[in-house]
Amino acid sequence: MKQEQAHHDQPHTVLLEEVERRQRNTLWPDAMVNSGSVDALLWKGSPKATKVQRVGIVIWGLFFLSIGICLLSMVHQRDDVIMAVVGVFSSSVGVKIAL
Repeated sequence: MKQEQAHHDQPHTVLLEEVERRQRNTLWPDAMVNSGSVDALLWKGSPKATKVQRVGIVIWGLFFLSIGICLLSMVHQRDDVIMAVVGVFSSSVGVKIAL
């Protein structure tokens, strides 16, 4: 029993168990936990985000921003109020995520 406890307390063992737990996305509760951490990273940001995560977040924000700009440019031609609302919403989400 003490050997199992000593083996479990090693830092790399705990880290590996946490990584394995986070990579399980086949069941609903596990997928919710992982998606919640991604949502928190996108909306609140993280001072510990890696460079790859930061680049991905900026790309994701620019994607929403470009969709919003495209919709707003089409509103000028069609005079569609719903398209204008969706364009403004998409642009604002893109700016929020990218910043």
